[in-house]
Formats: sequence, C-alpha cells, structure tokens
Amino acid sequence: MLLFSLATLLVLLPTIVSAAIFPPDTKVKMLDPKGFRKAMKSNRTSVVAFVAPWCGHCQRMAPEYSKAAQNLSPLIPFYAVDCDAELNKRLCGEQGVQGFPTLKVFPRGGQTAPESYDSNERTSGKFIRWASRSVPNNVKALPHIHDIPAWLDKTSDLPRIILLNKDKKFPLLWQVLANNYRKKMAFGHHTDPNGAFAVSLGFPATVEGKTSKVIVYPPGSSVPILYEGMTKYEPLTKFFRSILDGSADILQTSPEQSVRDEL
Repeated sequence: MLLFSLATLLVLLPTIVSAAIFPPDTKVKMLDPKGFRKAMKSNRTSVVAFVAPWCGHCQRMAPEYSKAAQNLSPLIPFYAVDCDAELNKRLCGEQGVQGFPTLKVFPRGGQTAPESYDSNERTSGKFIRWASRSVPNNVKALPHIHDIPAWLDKTSDLPRIILLNKDKKFPLLWQVLANNYRKKMAFGHHTDPNGAFAVSLGFPATVEGKTSKVIVYPPGSSVPILYEGMTKYEPLTKFFRSILDGSADILQTSPEQSVRDEL
C-alpha cells in the first residue's frame, strides 16, 4: 500500500507543483494532452501558457496571468500546461515550446494557427488587451436602419441575432459570442440609444430601464423575437444552444406576446 501511494504521488507531483504556481482560487485551468485536444475542438478564443514549475519567470508571471484569467472569465478561457510533466512533453514539443513561459492565443481553437505573445511585459493588463484583440470579429455593424433588411436577407439561412444598445461599438461579449457561433448564427449590432428601432418592431423602448436588448430572427423569417433573459455570457450561451437544437420556447412567441409579457 505504501509503495502504491508513493508511486501515485510521484505521478501526480508535477501537476500538483505546477498548479501551485497559480493562486488557489485561480480561473486558470491546467491541461493535459486530452484536455488540450478538447479545448481546441471548440471554436472559442483561448489562451494557453506553457510553463515549468521551476521557472522563475513563470512563477512571477502566474499572479498576473491569473488576474487576466479572472478579468476575462468566462469570455476567454485561460489555460496552462506543465511542460515538465512527462505526460505533456510531447504536446509541448508539438507546440514548439523552447523556453518558459511560452504563451499562445488560439483565436478559433485548433481551426486556425495560434499567435504567440512576444512581449516581455507580462502584466494582467497586457494579457487582457492581447487576448481581447485576438478574438476574431464576426459581428456585422449595422449603423443605419436601412442596412438591416439587406443583411437579414443575405443571412436568411441562419438564425440572426442583433444587439441593440446605446453605444457605437459592441462589447467584447458580443464579439466572443459571434466567434463561438461562427457559421451557425449571424450576429449584428445596431446603435439604438433611444429604443426607437425597437419600438418600430413592436418592442418596448427600454427593458428594466435599459435600452440594450437582443432580438432574434429565426432562419427564413422576417419576424423578430425579443430575448428577455439576462444579457450575460452563460444565459446567452444557453439560449443560443436552445435555438440551434430547436428547444427554445421563445421561437413560438410573437413580438406582441413578448411586449405583453413585459408590461
């Protein structure tokens, strides 16, 4: 039993030591080859740090990397791979890791080539800006109302989702979601500061005092539907999945019914 316990400890030790580089409550998830392959199957933009537990630069970077992970969670996942662990050495070799730490961002998971972080400024702010800029932009800007019908026609084979808000730019959340559902859903953005466009569709100008809202056009339909859930990553992701699998109750709701439910 003692020999078994010691053997088990020796196998787990590299992972334990590596995980200890990061704070106990970190959002950084450690990956082995299986976990890495699973992460790369997703279309999500993600960041991976290839580290070694004895590396002083890795140890000094870890708190800043963890802060960035916390700040961008759950929009952009941050991962780490312990290249000192025997199990991970082949993976690190395949990724061309020659020094520590090596940081890479994967804009569309394994579907596109990764981009390396080449700066020696390893701060949370730098990591956040680098990762955010690396998210591919698949959001169609619709600055004028007359831009919307043509875009709806062009993308009519997909569910079309438009964010209405008061800002001229769309948030990182919207850009991340558009990238996650690339080729499955079409995402647009229209600045509607006073809710005038929403009202023209039969929806309230504000929802709970906010002008921001999400409207959905099912495939082949020109009738918009108002999404009434929380406009955060997890509830929106759950909602979009339900649209794709056909289980979304909202697809059976008319604009008029949505307005009545809101009043």
